[in-house]
Amino acid sequence: MALIAFTAALAAATAHAADLFLTGEREVYLAVDKLNAMGRLPGFLANTRPYSVAAVRAALDDGNAASHGFGFDAQLARWVSHATRQTLLVRGAAGLEADEKRETRAIEGGVPTPKGVSGRFSLLAREDSNPYVSAHASAATFFGEAGDDGTRIGETALETGFPYAALQFGKITTWYGPGRRGALLFTNNAQSYPGARFHNPLPIPVPGFFSFLGNVQYDFFLARMEENRPIPHPLLFGMRLAARPDRYLEIGVSRAMMYGGHGHASGIGAWWDAFKGLETNDPGEEGLVNQVAGFDVALTLPFRFQPIQAYLEMAGEDEAGLLGSSTPAPSKFAYVAGVFLPSLFGNAAYDLRVEWARNHWRGNGPAWYVHGTSGGGYAHFYRGRVLGHPMGTDAQDLSVQGHWFLLPSTYLELTLARTDRFSAGPSKERTDRGSAGIVGWLSENVRAEGEIAIEKVKNPAGLPGSTAEDASFRVAFSYQLGSGK
Repeated sequence: MALIAFTAALAAATAHAADLFLTGEREVYLAVDKLNAMGRLPGFLANTRPYSVAAVRAALDDGNAASHGFGFDAQLARWVSHATRQTLLVRGAAGLEADEKRETRAIEGGVPTPKGVSGRFSLLAREDSNPYVSAHASAATFFGEAGDDGTRIGETALETGFPYAALQFGKITTWYGPGRRGALLFTNNAQSYPGARFHNPLPIPVPGFFSFLGNVQYDFFLARMEENRPIPHPLLFGMRLAARPDRYLEIGVSRAMMYGGHGHASGIGAWWDAFKGLETNDPGEEGLVNQVAGFDVALTLPFRFQPIQAYLEMAGEDEAGLLGSSTPAPSKFAYVAGVFLPSLFGNAAYDLRVEWARNHWRGNGPAWYVHGTSGGGYAHFYRGRVLGHPMGTDAQDLSVQGHWFLLPSTYLELTLARTDRFSAGPSKERTDRGSAGIVGWLSENVRAEGEIAIEKVKNPAGLPGSTAEDASFRVAFSYQLGSGK
């Protein structure tokens, strides 16, 4: 596949190298999700993140009718088109936060919020005006009233290549799957990790006999994990193959494996043995590997009155013989399912998403993410944060989220979520969280963001009869400089 992609890239017309939308550009991700679920982005593959700026730009060009007209969906498409222009972008932000406890919020790149009143400065930059080289960077520094401070380097990488084959190296993160509250294999719940990534920034239209696949996408990466774990510096390999056979259907298969590290083979031979997936999960084996794999499907029904997008992800932690044979196959399954209404009753200014996730299934939940066979050495974590769904081990999560767009670039957000963790202690831990927030642009250069949240935990850490509560508040203002075409 890589050779085919590279050959096709060499034959393609000159195109700019693709850069990526970063975690801090959440309003762009939401707008793209809405347009895609309304059938406005034919051929775009939406369930491998981060998104390529060039891919979004090309999808808008392919579905250029999306930006025509006076409806809110057309206004949204025009705003996204403006956000994807070729540019040198630099954004600095200053924020104030208050929290009754120290916490690290889910799917926000692993940046903690200190207890009490705290401040945060962040930086985001992107450059994709060079024909074959692009770069992006992000970082955040925080400081609390009790001396709790630190700095986190986020997604920061250099990319070079062609539209159908590009190499990226630096601090990377990825998200595999259609879930937006979380996905089973990879999300941005943890900090970015050092590694290299090989992917196609633009979807590849498949010709000939395999044209039924429509547009396809591949993503491979290899990263080095931290030293402070039972097996220092193991290697994390991730891969995803996805296809959009039709404008209404997207499918994908994903795989993750962690192997090697101090005291274990980490060369090409070790990678190949791990990739084959044979006899790699027995205690004491030299080739010990943690394997997680699965598939996902998203179906879009762009009815005029009520567009609907439904999706399902199913993945297995560890392996078992397929139908009693020695052929490896995922086992100990978990699920993410959701329904997204991008335009409530035909009004694209409103949307609603309901999502459910569960790895507490037939007693296999305690196996998820921890990898007891290696003593936690190959646990699916990075710097204390799970790499997959933020609900964690042996858990279930249900969330409802809605948006009201005041402008294409400005919206109100309301989220209600319940997370149950079943093996945290002798009793089930239940966390209920509600939040309300706003994201918007006050001008071409000034962005504002704010949120209030209330959380209640019953039986924290599984201790029966106890409760804990938390309230938090944050507000941030950004100033953005950009110049481009």
